[in-house]
Amino acid sequence: MSFQSLKFKIAANLAFIILLSVLLSYFVIVTVFQKSLIQERVSSGKQSLSFLADLLFDHLNSDTRLSDARFEQIFHDSGAVYLYVRLNNGMNYHYGDVNTDLQKEIHKIVDYSINEDVSGTEFFGDTFGVFSYQKKYVLISELIAGVDSDTLGVKMIILGLDDIYQTLRQSQKIILLYVIANVLLLLLFGVYRLSRLIIRPIHRFIKMTDDFRARDRLYFAHGKNHQEFNQLSRALNHMVDTIETDKENLQHSLKELEKANNELTNAQHEIVRAEKLASVGRLSAGLAHEIGNPIGIVLGYLDLLKSRSSLKNDEVGQDFLKRAQNEINRINTIIRQLLDFSRSSSVDSTVVLMHDLVRDVVSMMSGQPFMADIILDHHLTDIPNAVKIDNDQIRQVLINLIINAADSIKSSDNRNKGSIHFVSEFIAEHDKSALNNQPTLLLKVTDNGTGISSENIEYIFDPFFTTKEPGKGTGLGLSVSYMIIEQAGGRIIAKSEIAQGTTMMIYLPIYYA
Repeated sequence: MSFQSLKFKIAANLAFIILLSVLLSYFVIVTVFQKSLIQERVSSGKQSLSFLADLLFDHLNSDTRLSDARFEQIFHDSGAVYLYVRLNNGMNYHYGDVNTDLQKEIHKIVDYSINEDVSGTEFFGDTFGVFSYQKKYVLISELIAGVDSDTLGVKMIILGLDDIYQTLRQSQKIILLYVIANVLLLLLFGVYRLSRLIIRPIHRFIKMTDDFRARDRLYFAHGKNHQEFNQLSRALNHMVDTIETDKENLQHSLKELEKANNELTNAQHEIVRAEKLASVGRLSAGLAHEIGNPIGIVLGYLDLLKSRSSLKNDEVGQDFLKRAQNEINRINTIIRQLLDFSRSSSVDSTVVLMHDLVRDVVSMMSGQPFMADIILDHHLTDIPNAVKIDNDQIRQVLINLIINAADSIKSSDNRNKGSIHFVSEFIAEHDKSALNNQPTLLLKVTDNGTGISSENIEYIFDPFFTTKEPGKGTGLGLSVSYMIIEQAGGRIIAKSEIAQGTTMMIYLPIYYA
C-alpha cells in the first residue's frame, strides 16, 4: 500500500483519531479515578483522625498503653504519616516525622484553626503523579470540642498520597496495553468498513472510468446504503451527457464553420475569377475589334496577290503567300476565340440530350488525323441526361476537352496507346455533390496523358494560362469552357496527377420537362 494512497491516508488519520480518543478517555478515567481515590483517602483520614488522636493520647498517658510496634502498625495502616494534637492548655502531642516545610505548614494551619475556630482540609507539597506533578500530602484538621461545646484544641492528621499515584502508575502499564490492543482492533475494523464503504466503490469507479467509452453510464453503487455515491453517479452521468452534447454541438459548429469557410473560399475564388474574366473580356473585345479589321484587309490583299498573273507561275511566291495566309488565319482564329470569350452571357439555351451530343462529337472527332493511335470511346448509362444549355457552346466545350486531352497524350509516354473516355453518372438531389440540391448529371472526360501538376491545376481555367509550348495554345479554351458551363448553372472541375492522366468533370443540372 503506497504512502500516497487514499487507503493509507484514511488508515493513518483513523489511527490518529482512535488513538487520540482512547488516550483522552484514558486521561479522563485516570483523572476521575485519582480524584475518587483521594476523596476516599480524605474520608478515611477524617474517620481515622479521632481514633488515632485518642489512641495517641492513651498511648502517651495511660498505663495500659499499646506497644510502640503495635501503635506504629495501626498508625501506618491508616495511611497517616504524621499526627499532631495541640491543646489550649499548652500541651502538644505528635507522632511521625516530617520535614521543616511541612512542620511550618502544620503550625500555620493549626494556628488558623484555633484563631478562626474552624476545621479544614488542605493539600501540600509536590510529587510526580501519573501525568504531571500533584500534591504530595493532605492535611486534615478538626477542632476538639469540650463538654460545654468549648474548643479544647486542634487535632491534625497528615496523609501521604504517593501510594495512590504509585498504584495508578502500576495499573498504567496494563491500561496502555489495553489502549494499544483497542487501537489496533478499532483501526483494523474501521479500515475494513471504510474500505468496503468508500475505497472499493472508488476503485470500481476508477476501473469504470478507465474503461469509459462515449455514451456509457457510470453506475458504480446501488441501494439506499450508497445514497451519496448514487448521487455522484447521477451528477457524473449528467456531466457526461452535458459534455457529449457540447461535443456534438461543437462538432456541428465546426462542420458548419468548415462549410462556411469553404463556401467563402469558393466564393472568393469565383469573385476573383469573375473579375479576371470580366477584365479580360473587356480587353478581348477591344483587341478583337481593333485587330479584326486590319486582319480582314490583309487577307483581302493576300487574295489579290495570289490572283495576279505574274505570281501564278511563281511557286516560291505562292508558297510564301500560302504560309502568310495560314498565319493570318491562325491570328483570325485567336480573334474569334477572343470574341467568344467576350461574348455576352445571354445565350440561346435549348434542351440538349448530352448522351446524343457526346456520341455525335466522339463520332466526329474519331476520324480526325490528330486522333490517330488514340482510343476515343464512351460509356453512357441509361440515366436522365437532358440539360438546358446552348447546343453549339456545349459542343465547343466537348471538342475543346478532346483536343486538350489529345495534346496531353501526344506529349506523354502513352502517345501510341492513348485513350480518352466519356463516362456519365446520375447524382441524386440529396447527395452533397449535387448542384443546389437538385438532380445533377456528371460527365467525366478521362485521358492517360501527362497530367497536370498540383501547382498548375488551380490556374488552368484562368485566361491565357497554358502549359503547351509557345505557338500551340492560346490559354483561352478552358476559360471559355468554364464560362459556358457556369452560365448554364453547372460546374467544371479538374483532377489530375503528373504521369497519371487527367479527368475533367462537368456537372450540369438535369432538366425535367
